[in-house]
This record gives sequence, structure tokens and C-alpha cells, in this order.
Amino acid sequence: MNEQKKTESASPFFSIVIPAYNEEEHIGSCLQSIFNSDYNSTQYEVIVVDNGSQDRTHEIAVNSDGARVFQLLEGNVGAVRNCGAAQARGQILIFIDADCLMDKNWLRRAEQLIKDRPNCAYGGGAKLPSNATWIEKSWLLESNGKTTLPKHLIGASTMISKDLFLKVNGFDELVTSGEDTDLHRRLTSKNVPVHINHVLNVTHLGNAKTVSQFIKRQIWHSENYLSDLKTSITDPIFLVTITFILSFFFFILCTLFSLSTYAIFTSLSLCIFLPALLSFKRMSRAGYYTLMPDRLTQIYTLDLLYLISRSIGFAKGFR
Repeated sequence: MNEQKKTESASPFFSIVIPAYNEEEHIGSCLQSIFNSDYNSTQYEVIVVDNGSQDRTHEIAVNSDGARVFQLLEGNVGAVRNCGAAQARGQILIFIDADCLMDKNWLRRAEQLIKDRPNCAYGGGAKLPSNATWIEKSWLLESNGKTTLPKHLIGASTMISKDLFLKVNGFDELVTSGEDTDLHRRLTSKNVPVHINHVLNVTHLGNAKTVSQFIKRQIWHSENYLSDLKTSITDPIFLVTITFILSFFFFILCTLFSLSTYAIFTSLSLCIFLPALLSFKRMSRAGYYTLMPDRLTQIYTLDLLYLISRSIGFAKGFR
């Protein structure tokens, strides 16, 4: 691991950490959105940690004007984020993903939040890009152009003082995904307030845009269910996924062995009902209400694919 480029700022206020793996399509836009900020450039530094990209990600980052670039060739995303944090010279750490954009006033708003309440962690949500596909729109469900805030911190938009970050030992380096949710839980377990606010929203360019991408992403997100079963069983989505799996297998068994019609109908109904329940929950949280059959069908289809994909990821976890 070695630094490829340095800025001259000796003691910035913010250290913006960007993990990157094969992000040649977006890393340039991400960096440019930060450097276009209406904020004193001597008061922030940008740290890119390349996780062994096979494309031009590293080259683009090194050739950018002002980023400090490091390489961590092996390690999960938590390790990549921690690597960047270890090199940070700022008082406040900001984590943003390489496929996200900040608007020009983002850092000013962030400064106001952290100075008003310094002993807290902060997060934002992910907004849709202007060219969003139906999958992105049906998944994020922006209502009147306003994104639904996540329940937990997301790696795409997290801000925390370096002292607090070190106090909880940073991100979990063993999990392949969910390191941001895990950080949130450990912060709250130590009574650190976590505030998620629209003012820290970023535009997410790297959403799943096709069915294939959506399925692969959800499988990846659920591969760690078994690695921390104690935490997983407190997660409502995990419990819904397990119920979906059991209902599906019960339906198959009932059908194969010609068991009672009632058992077949009940298990099949549950498989159909659970995605609808998730759709209703997501729409309620987002304040997104529609009676258009095509939109409802798209939303329901994604939640059905979501549970199927999460079930596959759960099965992969046994390996």
C-alpha cells in the first residue's frame, strides 16, 4: 500500500474516503463533484483506496487533481474503508462511494451539522440519477422528488468524527457487505446518537439498472446472514426471508406428496403475500401511493425478486 498523490493541505477539517473497485465509469464524476464544491479546498482532503481494480479506476484517480490515492489489493469493503480512514488527516471522516455524487453545497451543510452536534454520527440517503430506469424508480420510490431515508447508515453517505470512529474500531473487515449497518449498530450500542438527514443525500449513479444486476446485488447483500446469526435474527428482513424459504419448500413438499389442498393453498398464499407486504411497507415509508397497475406490478415484482435473491444468498452463506 503506497500513496500515489498528495495534496498540500496539512490539517484539513474533512477527510473524504472513497473505496473503489472497477469504478472507471463513475470515479471521475464522483471526484469532480467533490472538487466542484463551494467549500474551502484547504479544509478537506480526498482519499481514494483502490481495491485492486482491473479497469482504469486507479489511473483515473491518480490523474485527478488533488486526490490522495492508495491501493489495498485484497480485503473486503470494510477493510478498504478502514485503510482510507487510517491515512486521514482530518478531524471528521466522510465516507462516500465511488459511484455517488455530492452537490456543491454538501460540505457546507455537513459542517453545520457536525459543528452543532459534534458527538454524533450522521448519514444521508441515495437519490435517483436523472436517467433512472424503472428498476431504480421502483426500488427507491422517490416521492415528489424526495428520496426515502434509510434506517441505518449507508456507506454512500456517512459522516463521523475520527475519534468516534476509532472508539468503535471502525468497520468490520470480515463481512463482504453490511459493514455500514454493522457500524450503525455498534455506535448505538455505545449510546452514540446517529442522525440520518436529507441534507446529506447523495446522487447514486451505480444502482442496479437491470434485473440481473438487481438479483446479483441482493444475493451479495445476504451472503453474510449466517456469519452473524445473532444479529441476523433481529433483522425483520432476515425473518421474512426465512419465512419465504420455509413457505416455498413446504409448498413444494405438499405438491410433490399430494398433501391437503389447504396446506398447498396456505403455503402458496404466504409466498405470494410476503412480497406484497414488503411492497406495502416500502410504499408507506416513502409516502409513495399509486393505483396504477403497471407501477404496482413493477414494485411487487422487485420485492418478489428481492426475496428470491436473498434466499439464494442465504443458501450461499452455508458455503
